[in-house]
Amino acid sequence: MEEVDLDSYQTALEEVLTWLLSAEDSLQAQGDISNDVEEVKEQFHTHEGFMMELTAHQGRVGNVLQVGGQLITAGKLSEDEENEIQEQMNLLNSRWENLRVASMEKQSNLHKILMDLQNQQLTQLTEWLAKTEERTKKVESEPLGPDLEDLKRQIEEHKALQEDLEQEQVKVNCLTHMVVVVDESSGDKATAALEEQLQHLGDRWAAICRWTEDRWVLLQDILRKWQLFAEEQCLFDAWLTEKEDAVNSVHTTGFKDQNEMLTNLRTLAILKGDLEMKRQTLNKLNSLSQELLAAIKNKTVAQKLEGWLENFAQRWDNLVQKMESSSKQISQAVTTTQTSLTQTTVMETVTMVTTREQILVKHAKEELPPPPPHKKRQLVVDSESRKRFDADTTELHSWMTRSEVVLQSPEFAIYRKEGNLSELQEKVNAIDREKPEKYRKLQDASRSAEALVEQMVNEGLNADNIKQASEQLKSRWMEFCQLLSERLAWLEYQNNIIAFYSKLQQLEQTAITAENWLKAQPTPAADPATVKTQLEKCKDQVIHLSILQPQIDQLKVQSKALKEKEQGPMFLDADLVAFTNHFQQVFTDIKAREKQLQTVFDSMPPAQYKETLSTILLWIQQSEAKLSIPQVTVTEYEIMEQRLRELKALQSSLQEQQKGLNYLSTTVEEMSKKAPAEVSQKYRSEIEGILGRWKKLSAQLVENCQKLEEMMTKLQQFQNDTKTLKKWMAEVDVFLKEEWPALGDSEALEKQLEQCTALVNDIQTIQPSLNGVNEVGKKMRNEAEPEFASRIQTELKELNAQWEHICQQAFAKKAALKGGLDKTVSLRKDLSEMHEWITQAEEEYLERDFEYKTPDELQKAVEELKRAKEEAAQKEVKVKLLTDSVNNFIARAPPAAHEALKKELDVLITNYQRLCSRLNGKCKTLEEVWACWQELLSYLDAENKWLNQMESKLRATENVQGGAEEISEALDSLENLMQHPEDNRNQIRELAQTLTDGGVLDELINEKLEKFNTRWEELQQEAVRRQKALEQSIQSAQEIDKTLRLIQESLSFVDRQLTAYIADRVDAAQVPQEAQKIQSDLASHEMSLEEMKKRNRGKDAAKRVLSQIDVAQKKLQDVSVKFRLFQKPANFEQRLQECKRILDEVKLQVPKLEMRSVEQEVVQSQLDHCMKLYKSLSEVKSEVETVIKTGRQIVQKQQTENPKELDERLTALKLQYNELGARVTEKKQELEKCLKLSRKLRKEMNALTEWLAVTDAELTKRSSVEGMPSDLDAEVAWGKATQKEIEKRQLHLKSITDLGEGLRTVLKGKESLVDDKLSLLNSNWIAVTSRAEEWFNLLLEYQKHMETFDQNVANITPWMYRAEILLDESEKQKPQQKEEVLKRLKAELNDMHPKVDFVRDQAVDLMTNCGDHCRKVIEPKLSELNHRFAAISQRIKSGKVFIPLKELEQFNFDIQKLLEPLEAEIQQGVNLKEEDFHKDMTEDNETTVKELLERGDTLQQRITDERKREEIKIKQQLLQTKHNALKDLRSQRRKKALEISPHWYQYKRQADDLMKCLDDIEKKLASLPEPKDEQKLKEIDGELEKKKEELNAVHRQAERLSKDGAAKAVEPTLIQLSKRWRDIESKFAQFRRLNYAQIQTVYEETTVVMTEGMTMETTYMPSAYLAEILRLLKALSEVEDHLNSPALQVKNYEDLYKQEECLKNVKDSLGRFSGQIEVIRSKKTSALQSATPGEAGKIQEKLSQLNFQWEKVNKMYRDRQARFDRSVEKWRLFHHDMKSFSQWLTETEQNLARTQIHPGDLASAETKQYLKL
Repeated sequence: MEEVDLDSYQTALEEVLTWLLSAEDSLQAQGDISNDVEEVKEQFHTHEGFMMELTAHQGRVGNVLQVGGQLITAGKLSEDEENEIQEQMNLLNSRWENLRVASMEKQSNLHKILMDLQNQQLTQLTEWLAKTEERTKKVESEPLGPDLEDLKRQIEEHKALQEDLEQEQVKVNCLTHMVVVVDESSGDKATAALEEQLQHLGDRWAAICRWTEDRWVLLQDILRKWQLFAEEQCLFDAWLTEKEDAVNSVHTTGFKDQNEMLTNLRTLAILKGDLEMKRQTLNKLNSLSQELLAAIKNKTVAQKLEGWLENFAQRWDNLVQKMESSSKQISQAVTTTQTSLTQTTVMETVTMVTTREQILVKHAKEELPPPPPHKKRQLVVDSESRKRFDADTTELHSWMTRSEVVLQSPEFAIYRKEGNLSELQEKVNAIDREKPEKYRKLQDASRSAEALVEQMVNEGLNADNIKQASEQLKSRWMEFCQLLSERLAWLEYQNNIIAFYSKLQQLEQTAITAENWLKAQPTPAADPATVKTQLEKCKDQVIHLSILQPQIDQLKVQSKALKEKEQGPMFLDADLVAFTNHFQQVFTDIKAREKQLQTVFDSMPPAQYKETLSTILLWIQQSEAKLSIPQVTVTEYEIMEQRLRELKALQSSLQEQQKGLNYLSTTVEEMSKKAPAEVSQKYRSEIEGILGRWKKLSAQLVENCQKLEEMMTKLQQFQNDTKTLKKWMAEVDVFLKEEWPALGDSEALEKQLEQCTALVNDIQTIQPSLNGVNEVGKKMRNEAEPEFASRIQTELKELNAQWEHICQQAFAKKAALKGGLDKTVSLRKDLSEMHEWITQAEEEYLERDFEYKTPDELQKAVEELKRAKEEAAQKEVKVKLLTDSVNNFIARAPPAAHEALKKELDVLITNYQRLCSRLNGKCKTLEEVWACWQELLSYLDAENKWLNQMESKLRATENVQGGAEEISEALDSLENLMQHPEDNRNQIRELAQTLTDGGVLDELINEKLEKFNTRWEELQQEAVRRQKALEQSIQSAQEIDKTLRLIQESLSFVDRQLTAYIADRVDAAQVPQEAQKIQSDLASHEMSLEEMKKRNRGKDAAKRVLSQIDVAQKKLQDVSVKFRLFQKPANFEQRLQECKRILDEVKLQVPKLEMRSVEQEVVQSQLDHCMKLYKSLSEVKSEVETVIKTGRQIVQKQQTENPKELDERLTALKLQYNELGARVTEKKQELEKCLKLSRKLRKEMNALTEWLAVTDAELTKRSSVEGMPSDLDAEVAWGKATQKEIEKRQLHLKSITDLGEGLRTVLKGKESLVDDKLSLLNSNWIAVTSRAEEWFNLLLEYQKHMETFDQNVANITPWMYRAEILLDESEKQKPQQKEEVLKRLKAELNDMHPKVDFVRDQAVDLMTNCGDHCRKVIEPKLSELNHRFAAISQRIKSGKVFIPLKELEQFNFDIQKLLEPLEAEIQQGVNLKEEDFHKDMTEDNETTVKELLERGDTLQQRITDERKREEIKIKQQLLQTKHNALKDLRSQRRKKALEISPHWYQYKRQADDLMKCLDDIEKKLASLPEPKDEQKLKEIDGELEKKKEELNAVHRQAERLSKDGAAKAVEPTLIQLSKRWRDIESKFAQFRRLNYAQIQTVYEETTVVMTEGMTMETTYMPSAYLAEILRLLKALSEVEDHLNSPALQVKNYEDLYKQEECLKNVKDSLGRFSGQIEVIRSKKTSALQSATPGEAGKIQEKLSQLNFQWEKVNKMYRDRQARFDRSVEKWRLFHHDMKSFSQWLTETEQNLARTQIHPGDLASAETKQYLKL
């Protein structure tokens, strides 16, 4: 044991030192502390892990030191070993301390630097926030505007603020992961302050972010409104100015001619129409100004806008008034000067002008030439030409004005990188498309103008106005065309820029993807295949990026072209250069990666190395496998020879493989020179491992060969020795089987005895050889194979058995021969000895006379005869044995010897019987004489005892001590003793006379009688004298008793007085005079007693007085003790009890501090309660110390009855206070930590739960839309964003789980409080994320189907175009060519039919399942496709073909075959199956139905029989009806499946997880070794118990799904899970019973534990309902077994506590099962309704069985409970009687004790009388 312990110590020490070395290296490898916050955080976390490792290994260091100390303390080591261990322990301790101190210093430095850096960040953030807040306040105080340029400047400043905010966001993100270390010096206040500071900074940061966002939105809104208002204002101002100029140019008087007057009237009419049209613009300006003022809230801007608007309103009013005034003046002039015809013409002109809707101001000044007054017809023609010219001119100017508004849009001011210009492009293209038409109108207007000018010139009129209007129109047209071409060129340029950036973004995304791929690549592997794979992937990336180089060059050319074409934007060069640099950097990095991988791959070993390595490894593995088989064992000699040959062959093979091993070593050395260090180290390690295995294999081969050869030699020797021994034993067996001689033949007996003795000597000689064979055999058996070992064992067993048999026979034969010889000789010797003994006994005991003078002689004679009698009785056995021996000998002896032996035996028996009879008679006589003598002696002894009592009483009363009572008692006892009867004296005289008459002891008897009578007389006389003396002594003792009684009474009075004071808590300090008096009285009594004691000391009669004095002194001492108690402070006990009470109250409150919840309010209330207890302990501390100090003084002064008890109470009080202080402090720390973690957990969980709720609500909202969404791209984008958000929130969930783990460590045994919350959160997480994923996958699938449909339609459309073209061309071709075309098209049509059918089916499926929006999109495309395809098919088809009857029958068979499954599925209704939840669920029979319907249509067209056509049509309608009904049902099932899919997938996930857990539990149970480990069984049992709640959750989820219509879907999984659970339970119950059967104390609890954990989740499914009934039946059977368990089958009063526990468990189980049985009975009807007849019969049968079992178990429980109640009642009565009797015995003992103390008083007499009664 010493070496083992020392070795284990050395091993543990080496392991710890190795770990210390690695830990020191790890600490040194951490390096210096960085100045970067993130790096310091990483270093801090790394060091924190290092510290946790130190803490984990601290116990190992302590264990090593403890083991070393124990080895030294044990003293079993040598001095050198002890010194060495001591040095090792010192070294270990010093290294551990240095490591611990260094790590603590490193942790402290890290903490300090990290907190400093973080505080710097906090300071910088605080300063930045302060500056930014001042900046925002300044910006807020500054009003917006007051003009547009100022607003733009403010927007630029806000952009700068946003950029600063984005830059600062990086620092804020760093602070969100702030590391805070809480130590004892900082405490919770520092942490709370830091949290408060961070919260405050976070609020300030959030406020700034919100303000910035709101401010940006406000500025953008104001800028948009202001720009719109400015544009409208400028346009309205220009228009108003133009109209004012036009009105001012109108003359109201002084007209030259009538045409001028009409022109002015026309102009005013046009102006009035424009005013009416522009009134809306003025109203729009007012509304825009109101919106702008409401947003900007600036008085200056408001005043400015109001001034503008008032100016516009004033100018508008002035313009209207001036126009009205001018109109009146011109109208008056017209009235006076114009003729009726002119008036009519003017009115027509005015009417015509006023009806125009859009006309420009600058053309209102055009003058119409006045018509010639003498040609009425020419005037009409001129008027129509002029009207046409004016209309064309007006229309052109109006169109150009509208178009210029579009072409002069602000969107043409700047270039964009991205965006949608389709609307603007469409507008400009529309203008461009209208341009030719307007150009024709321009040409018409020009021709009209030329005609008018030519006519007016011919007429001699002025045509300048017409020329000027035409030239102005042409000039404006040229300007407009140039503007339009510029805008078209700008749009083309802008589209080129957008296309350029689109391609640039694609390339940039490719570069980013390559960069991300490069970042994700691991370090080069050491495996050539892996390196080759990595190299190939890297080359693919290089090739992929190289392919992009032409596109980059094209981009550069495109950029150059964009810059050369126009003065392009500045961002083109910058963005292209940035992308080029990024691309080149990524390309360079990937090339470097390729080069690195190529270098690594080149340094890899050649293929021959791998082949050689694999060959050698395979050979080594095969050889090791061969050697792993135990070959070096003893077996058949031929097999061992074969194995030796195989080992020799393996050695030869070893030499052959040496060349390959040398090649591997050489190759590794060469690779080490050129390969990297880590690669070289890997191959060195690999070859070293192989070399180690090679050497081990070689040594093992040599060793095995040697061992096998030695075993073969031993086996051969063993077989030879065994063969020799067997041969010798066969020869000996022949000798031993020879016949024995008769008993009478002594010579033959002697001869055979000599032979047998020689055989025994040979056996002893051969025995060592046999032992050697056995020893060799045992060794070989241990080294042999099992089968051969059993053979060796059998052979040795047979050999040893044969040897033992031979030895036993030899020794038995020798003993028999010797016994027979000896018996023959000794038989006659025994007979002669018996005759001699009989003769001697008769002479000694019977033939001589005796005289008995002394009792000794008489007793000796009696004893001698008794001995002779016993000896004779003992000889009876010998006589019987001798008789049997003689008879046996006679039976075996020759007949001649029979008579003599028989006669001699008869004489012996006769003499023996006569001797025994005579001895019995004489012995009886002497025994009667001895009895008479003994009776005489007894009477003499009795009388002598009385005389002795009389004598002792006389001596005792000679000097009676004590008072009168004692003397009186002595006198009474003496008188009682003197009254003795004389019956015994008379008996003595009679017995003495009898003995003396017989001459027995006569002299002795006479002497004794004389002596007795003399003493009798003397003592009687002395008693009379003593009686008189005692009567005189009684009177003298009464005086002393009186004095002592007075002292006793005084002491009793003081005693009562002190007792009252102590009871009333009155101490000596309160009544000093009384205390002084009591003290003086006690001193006086003490002196009196001492004097009395001195006077009576030395007197023989004063012993009683001295004892009374001693009693008085003892009483005095008791009173003195009470006096000292009286001197003790009175309130000390109260203060002590008060302290004890407070501490007890605190102790009672401490269990309430145990963790019972993780809710923040509960933990806070517990912490408050803990602080109250902490405060109570602090307040009572001084009082406890004072009480302990005062109590120590009382104990020291002996001022208490039991100082030891008080001292123990004080010590207990001190220990209780210290213990409570430690526990309360510990609970305070735990609660504070729990509160902190629970608060953080609650916050994080609330945030995540809120996000889950929002996401779930959004999912519900989006998925509740009928069919698929209309905006699919937006839904897919939302789904992608949700998936990304889920990935981000996954980290949030992990942090919550980590918090939960931290909280679980604090709870210590109540982890379920946290597990429930985390489980609920995980369930919600799984439900929401699975729904989001399913919705996203559904959208992607729908998108994929739509794309596939469009692609299929796009594939069919070109063929239809081509077919139409060919058909059109064939109409013009020859009949033969047309026939070829039709034939080719028919073949193609047959090929296209399946494609078209597939597209139709796909379209119908999408329209049926994907909602109205999908139908609106697909239906037009499908209608167009069907129409065109039907038309083309009709054109291609020609003629009708005869239809065979077989084809019609096949059609009927196919349609009937399809109708049957459709009808069966329709019968299913809306009940869901598991297939309905599959994501890729499709209409599997949709294609078949469509095909059959198409075949029916084709058959109808081809069949001429009307009746058959009608039958086909009816079947088609039936099939269509059934199919539509089935589609509706499937649609409803899909909708229902989509609604409950979250519950379904949650149910499937829970069931699969539980099934997996059951598999793991079953594997663990199966993998347990035999015998089963109890601890592991309990762990598995606990794990199984935890899974029961998950099983219940699965049942509840299944029941919910069943109610929602998915009973058929959940039933298979639920049945499988329930069956699996029962199998596991049954398997585990076997182990549980096997385990618990060994422990009787917990046997009763086994079944209860199994049944208590069962829960009933009955459902409406018949199979599950039946399974629940069976499970409950099994549970009731277990309860019945429990009622029949040994614990309840014991006797009535045996182990009542265990019976009570068992009955209580049974009662609880029955209480739970009663509710479950009620549930089963209530669901009976529903289950029977949904069950098949067979299932209904089984359910009825099992329900009846369940009811019977339930009644039976309840009756058994009532019987057991009644018997238990009767036993308990009797047991209670028995205890009551025992208690009463015990109380009586206690009182009696106390009364007896009192009577012994005061034997003479009246109370003692009464007590004695009571006891006698």
